[in-house]
Amino acid sequence: MAAGVPAGTCWRRIRPLLAALLLTALAACGFDGPAYAPPPTDVAAVVEMTSGLSFVAAEVTIKVGDTVEWRNRSLQAHTVTTDPVQVRQPRLVSVPEGAKVFDSGPVWPGEIYRRTFTVPGRYQYTCVPHERFGMRGVIIVEP
Repeated sequence: MAAGVPAGTCWRRIRPLLAALLLTALAACGFDGPAYAPPPTDVAAVVEMTSGLSFVAAEVTIKVGDTVEWRNRSLQAHTVTTDPVQVRQPRLVSVPEGAKVFDSGPVWPGEIYRRTFTVPGRYQYTCVPHERFGMRGVIIVEP
């Protein structure tokens, strides 16, 4: 270390540079996570889970028998759940009468979760770790 330079000064000067380099590298990769191939032809809708703690599209309309694919494009794990036991505010999740609740478990960055819907109606779901931030979505299944 140079004479007269307080300990830790180098690190304080380098840290912002390293952070800028990391953000530049992430931006080059699309910042919101990995790229994906187009969905298979048997997938009716794709919902992206983002670093902004949202589902995009927040509402999707499909037909009975269609499959929805959730793609985690963020840098953190998310979930897709309609299970009132898993959430803080059970009134914010629901499934139509005759349908079973579901929970994806953790969907890690770059992973995909798919679900085929066989009961018509409105499914309200949330991301368990980000429920308090309003990360919610709706699937409307038409007959």
